[in-house]
Order: sequence, then C-alpha cells, then structure tokens
Amino acid sequence: MKTFLHLLSMAAVLTVLGSCSTTLSFRAGVHHGGIVENTDMSVVPGSEAPPEATVDAFTGATRTGTHAGIRLEHEGRVLSFSSGLDYLRSNQSFYYIDAGLFHMGQRDVTLHQRTVPLEVGLPLFRGLLPRWEGRWRIGYLQQFNSAEVMDSGILPDYRILPRSGGLTTGFSFSPVHFPGGSRLGFYADVYRGSQIYEDLYNQAGFEMPGSSSIRAGLLFSF
Repeated sequence: MKTFLHLLSMAAVLTVLGSCSTTLSFRAGVHHGGIVENTDMSVVPGSEAPPEATVDAFTGATRTGTHAGIRLEHEGRVLSFSSGLDYLRSNQSFYYIDAGLFHMGQRDVTLHQRTVPLEVGLPLFRGLLPRWEGRWRIGYLQQFNSAEVMDSGILPDYRILPRSGGLTTGFSFSPVHFPGGSRLGFYADVYRGSQIYEDLYNQAGFEMPGSSSIRAGLLFSF
C-alpha cells in the first residue's frame, strides 16, 4: 500500500506541473455501505444462535445513505489528478441473539464520515463520446469516522475506529454543457477498505470486518 501511495503521489505531482486546466466540481448523491461486519460466527468462541433464531447469533443490516462533497481536479493531456472532501451519513443496525455468550438486543449506528480521496484519472470513450468527457479514476480513500450509537438489550462493548482507508475506483461523465464552460454530469464509485467497527464479533484478526461503499450521484463542474 505504501508503494502504491508513493507512485500515486508522484503521478499527482507530475500531472499538476504539466496540467492544462483545473476544474472544481460539487457532487451529491446516495450510497450503500459503511461498516462491513463479520458473518462467520465459527471464529467467535462460545457463540451460539438459539434454535428459534431466524438469523445468526450476530447479523447486520445497512440502509441507503446520502453524501455530498467537492473535488478539485488538475487535468493533463492524458492523466488527471483529483482530490477533495466528502461527507457521508449512513445508518446501520446490528442484531444480537447469542444464547452462548448471553448477548441479546439491537445496536443502531449512525455513521458520520469525512473522506479524502487521492485519485488518478484516465479519459473514457474520448473518440466515441468526446462531449461526454468520460473519465475513469482509481486511487486511495482516507476516512475519518465518528458515530452516534443507540443500544437496547444486553450487548458487548464496542469501538468505532477514528480512521480507515482503502482503494477506490469509479467513473464520471459530463454530457450537459452550459455557456461559460460549466458542466452537469453523473458519477459512480466503489470502495473497499479497512475496519471501522470493533466488538466481540468483529475483531481485527477476523477476515471480514472492514468498510465499503457503492456511491452514485450528480456532479456540477466549472
């Protein structure tokens, strides 16, 4: 990961030094994701779902959230470099029904994230759709996390990790052009990264716990 970030930073500096233009864009949309929970209860010693349980001893549910942010992009002849700041709000619920460890109840989490991407972009379909200004991006996403938590029942202690990060990729198109050079378009991104939520059922040594999201929305550039 350090080598990847080093190469990405070098590409960003070279792109900025040779850039032809700089674009500022505002974006807003919906996303699905946030905390990725462990689903393998075999790694939790003593965990046991009662016979009447319709789910496992621990499970989670994620609802669609909203996000908004800004991007500053330096556009070169081929490569582009972009960074910015996004705010994401996500709601998730964790359900505990563990007869072996005597945890039973519900934990509702409202997750607040400030994310900073560092991305390199390449043009998409430049010969086929030149006015759409398509671009494919890949890079690293740093997340800063906080949460509001409401518990009901007998639940294990938990911790929200203040920082997480991982790889992100996505595409954007700007087919609508206005006088003066501003543009309207849309985007879609996917992300998979490190752990946010930790408790007895979601520990750092387990395979599954992490963070992820799928985002889509509208962007306005000028």
